[in-house]
Amino acid sequence: MSPRDDAVDAAIAAIGLAPPTNSDARGPARWNALARGALAECLGDHDPRGAPLVIGSCNGGAATLDEGAWSSAFDTRLLLEGTPWAGAALPVASASCASGLHALFLARALLARGAPEAIVLSVDVHSEANRANFESLRVLSERGAPWQATNEGFALGEAAVALRVVRGDAGASLTGPTLGHDLRRAEGLAWVLRESRGELELVLGQGTGPSAVDSVELEAVARVAPASVPLATPLVRFGHTLGSSGLLSLALAARSTLARQPALAMPFARASDGRPLVTRPRRVSAALAVCRALGGACAAARVGGGELATPAATWVEPVDPGPLQHPLLRRLAREAPEHRPESAPVALVVRLEAPLTPPPRARIGGRLLPTAVLELTPGALPLLVARRWGLQGPALCLVGPRHASEPLLAALGDVARVDVVGEGAARELRWG
Repeated sequence: MSPRDDAVDAAIAAIGLAPPTNSDARGPARWNALARGALAECLGDHDPRGAPLVIGSCNGGAATLDEGAWSSAFDTRLLLEGTPWAGAALPVASASCASGLHALFLARALLARGAPEAIVLSVDVHSEANRANFESLRVLSERGAPWQATNEGFALGEAAVALRVVRGDAGASLTGPTLGHDLRRAEGLAWVLRESRGELELVLGQGTGPSAVDSVELEAVARVAPASVPLATPLVRFGHTLGSSGLLSLALAARSTLARQPALAMPFARASDGRPLVTRPRRVSAALAVCRALGGACAAARVGGGELATPAATWVEPVDPGPLQHPLLRRLAREAPEHRPESAPVALVVRLEAPLTPPPRARIGGRLLPTAVLELTPGALPLLVARRWGLQGPALCLVGPRHASEPLLAALGDVARVDVVGEGAARELRWG
């Protein structure tokens, strides 16, 4: 069964949120503190033994982009200490700001293959490296104004989100997520949403800015939600929580079906296109969460009913990636066309044993070049292959050991995969 099929009913049975911590802990210890908080609230007295844990994170536990810290940033043996999965070496789905929804996509595939439940966890934390990287991209602003013509960017935030998703209807009904990405233009979110149908009372989006980025999101939302449906974002209260942002929107959407959510109150009455923004949160019966990452990954999910079926993956015109800084990405782009399958796969998955590290010429004055920042994000690899193939459809990256990734790959079914074997500068590409 394909994860894009909604033949298996699914629901969010429990939610855990851990907001920013006042701890001085950094790196893996900070990530772990937030993860434990979210898992504790989500699980309560529930015994999760036997339930798979699927993790999403943009940057893992990296406090810096020094080679040692970044290479071990996704090592769950460090990140999951003190949880029911302590010591487990698990893969991490990493797709920039869409990481949490990518993890949920994998969890849905496990449910479709017979798992009665799965736990989804997404965490990203404050770090000096994150701030330096986003400053180099010039997208930070302490005066963020989501969906306003004056929006220059976002303030960084951090959060951990945990969901217990189950087969059946024991909780807030879940549809999706659907996954896509920008190829030649900013069309990925519109492609993801084109199969969305049904009544909506609330849309939760990103609103990260700059305003040109917001306009793409607003145009895509306008395709599926009448102009009277209000829009909100967790960014106002939480800051931009990177890989957790999409899953955070979905969690708050699910909670909105049960009670009003003050965290969604916006300081503006309307978006730049005239759509109303939430100023007095209310309880809703159907909501949509959407996510479009800076790197191009897009995702959406619904709670409370309605249709959101991912269209079948399709071939379009391949895209020239342009200049690439990292030598492995140049090799990946060069080899990809000869490994394109005859028919479009259900999904493309790139598996990394450890994230790429900066090449020597990627730094100037102690800082990474903006192009290098985007290239080092694990989710850049599947997007590069998808663009070289001209594939529109789910494109995921798993960071972690091969043996632990196999159950997720098996659940996805007919996937195209690339295994990036090894660490450091010398890595092998295995196409399959």
